[in-house]
Amino acid sequence: MSSQTFQDFLRRDSRLAQLGAEARQRLALDRAFRKLLPEPLQACCQAAGINQGELVVFAHTGIAAARLRMLGPSLLPALSAAGHAADRLRIRVSLQPVRRSRPKGIGFTPGALDCIAASVASVPHPDVRAALENLVARHRR
Repeated sequence: MSSQTFQDFLRRDSRLAQLGAEARQRLALDRAFRKLLPEPLQACCQAAGINQGELVVFAHTGIAAARLRMLGPSLLPALSAAGHAADRLRIRVSLQPVRRSRPKGIGFTPGALDCIAASVASVPHPDVRAALENLVARHRR
């Protein structure tokens, strides 16, 4: 393993040094931008950069984009005061898929569990009978 630091590696090539400086600048812009936002909105958007005086922001939902449009006039002067001058705001919606977990199992009413338990004795196959007994026992807990 090399003992070189990442900064030493970047200094060896001017293009890499320029890329590293630009990445640090964009990260600083994003941090300054998120500090100006209300807490719930901070996780829903990201400042991408400033291009020809236009701040480009990605919002993860349409609701976040609408809220950013309302806050836009107050954000730009505060961001300029923080050292990131922009006179226009462009908001792009970059939808992030929301993973929703399905509820585990199905719910049975006590009456349904009683009916299943009563019919278990009439099931001829022993594996099916055992599975039904386990089902009733699990849902009665």
